[in-house]
Amino acid sequence: MCVIPPAASAVIVCDQWLGSNGYAGMKALRRAGWAVDVVPEREFIPLRWRSGAGRVQGRFVRALGIREFNQELLRSVSRLEPEFMLAFKGTFVLASTLRELRDQGVRSYCFFPDVSFRAHGKLIPEALREYDWIFTTKSFGLRDLREQLGVTRTSLLLHAYDPDVHRPATADLDDESKYECDVSFIGTWSPKKEKVLAALCKLRPNLRVRIWGEQWNRASDPLLGSAIVGHEVTGEEYARAIRASSINLAILSERRQGASDGDQITSRTFHIPACGAFMMHERTAELLELFKDGWSVASYGDIDELVTGIDHYIANPALRSAVAGRGRQAVITAHSWDHRINAILAHHSAHRA
Repeated sequence: MCVIPPAASAVIVCDQWLGSNGYAGMKALRRAGWAVDVVPEREFIPLRWRSGAGRVQGRFVRALGIREFNQELLRSVSRLEPEFMLAFKGTFVLASTLRELRDQGVRSYCFFPDVSFRAHGKLIPEALREYDWIFTTKSFGLRDLREQLGVTRTSLLLHAYDPDVHRPATADLDDESKYECDVSFIGTWSPKKEKVLAALCKLRPNLRVRIWGEQWNRASDPLLGSAIVGHEVTGEEYARAIRASSINLAILSERRQGASDGDQITSRTFHIPACGAFMMHERTAELLELFKDGWSVASYGDIDELVTGIDHYIANPALRSAVAGRGRQAVITAHSWDHRINAILAHHSAHRA
C-alpha cells in the first residue's frame, strides 16, 4: 500500500461513463484517499455526434474543442497543484501541454489500453513521447513504444474490473431475462470476430446467439442477422448481459495498423469472471498465466474446438457454474481497479522527486 502525501490530489483525464477504464480508475483513486479533479475530453470535443450533419459540424469544431480541453487541463493543474496528472488513453492531450506540466514540476502518466499507438489519431504518438511514464496493457506494447517511438519509460499494467459494476447479480439486479442467451459476444465488430461468430452460427444454428457492440452494421454475413442486437451495452446493462449469458465469448482483436501483434487478453478477460459468469476465451499464453484452463476458464484454439467446447459446457450447467466461481476468485484476488491504482501510486511514490 502506498503512503498518501498530506492533502494528496491528482488531475485525471478520463471518460465518465459507468464501466469505463478511466471512471473505474478515478473512483479507485478516490477510495485510496486522493482528491481527484476530472477533466473529461468529451465535454469539450464532439465525439459522439451520430448524424451525418452532426459529424460534419463536429469535424469543423474539433480543433477548437481540443484547444479548449487542453487549456482547461492546464487551468485545473495550475489551480490544484496536484501530485500528478493521469490520462486514460488521452486521445486529445497535446504534447505541448505535457511539456508545460513538466515545466511546472507535475508528473504526467498515461494508461494506454489499446492494441495500436498509431490507430487512434495523430496526436497520440507525439504526446506519448512526453509522458513521464506510460502504463500499457499489452505486453507487445512495450516493444512497440520502444521501437516505433523511442519511448522506454514504460511498464505493463493489465486491464482490470470495476467492483461497482462487474459483480454477481444481487437481489435488486436480477431481472435479466431480456438478455438471456446460450452464447454471447460483447465487443466492437472486426472481420475476425465476424468470421468466428458466423462459423459458430452456421455449425450450431439452433443456439441462441446474441451480439452486442459498436459497428456491427458493417457485418456482411447473413448468418449473423438475427444474432446482432444492433447496439452497444455499457455500465450496468453490460454486466446484466454478461450474467444472463450461459457462455460469454472472449474473442480477441486482431493486429491493428501500427501494432506488432493482436490482443492476448483484454478488459473482458477480467469483466466476465468478475461478474461471476462463465467465460470461453481465445487461448493465448498470457491467458494461461492468469487462469487454469478447464478449471477457472475455458479456452479454445480454433472454431472446431470452440464448437466442441460450447456443446460440452451447454450440456453441463453445474460445471459452468463451478468454472465461473473459480474464475471469479482468480480475478478478485489481484485484478480490480483498486489493485491497478495501487500499482500506479507505488510507481509514483518510488519516482517522486
